[in-house]
Amino acid sequence: MRVTERESDEGLHIARALLEGNVEACAIVSSEGRIIVANSTWERLASARCDELSFLSEEFGMKQFSGMLDGVSMLKLEELLSGKTEYVSFDLNDFENTKGLSFTIVIYSLEISERFRYFVSLRDNSESTVLRNALRDMIYIDSLSGFGNERSLARFLSRKISSSKEDGACFSIVCTMLSDSKEIAAMFGKRILDTVLQKLGKRITFQIKEGKSFRIMDDVFVTVLDCSDRSFISRTISAITSDLEKPIAVSDTDISPSIVSGICQFPIDGERSESLLSNCLTAIFTAKREGLKWGFYG
Repeated sequence: MRVTERESDEGLHIARALLEGNVEACAIVSSEGRIIVANSTWERLASARCDELSFLSEEFGMKQFSGMLDGVSMLKLEELLSGKTEYVSFDLNDFENTKGLSFTIVIYSLEISERFRYFVSLRDNSESTVLRNALRDMIYIDSLSGFGNERSLARFLSRKISSSKEDGACFSIVCTMLSDSKEIAAMFGKRILDTVLQKLGKRITFQIKEGKSFRIMDDVFVTVLDCSDRSFISRTISAITSDLEKPIAVSDTDISPSIVSGICQFPIDGERSESLLSNCLTAIFTAKREGLKWGFYG
């Protein structure tokens, strides 16, 4: 396995970015088993279940963890540690000495450095947690696209703004609207419109891999980008607009969607999530009024 040495600050930034947004218990572990960075869910779980999951403390306790595994699982772990595989998954409730804990643990190998060697994710499979996660998804996930919904976007932007103020960072918000959604619904029906929106969401995900996307107001997709370079964003939006407007085949019918996008940036276009979204939508309507496919706010 190739491991690239990086500066400590750079590795720490990458590690924190990997943990950002993960609702499951996650941590970055060194080759020695020491926990370098952990998210709040991991820390709460380690505090609440320290007797049963003592390897969740400051050290992952690879030896202690391996003692919980049977022969086949131990071979899987050894393959990960030797670099033969990139990740392994274990259901802890399969083993007698886990006190009936219903957890799945996944360990991924990272190519960052010896200090940042493994990404560890722990999922609670208990009935209460599964139900709680299902309820959370109902509240924060858009069932049509699989993206976050308006509540999820508001929560994400609140955290993003807070961290950006601390770091002095900038970011951009791109709102992409299916401007002829009412016409499509009137001509072909709601089911066809939903299919068009689903395929648009997939195209956005494919074209903007580095962004975090959401769906709001039925026909608006919002993508948050860690970028404030207007020339780069202009090139990106110009390129993806033509792809988004390619015909979509639905029930033997080709539908050519009409797309309009608006872009605003933090902090110059607003320092609160409400003002950023409002200004982004204003940029959409301004572009549409001027016969443009996209435009910046202001």
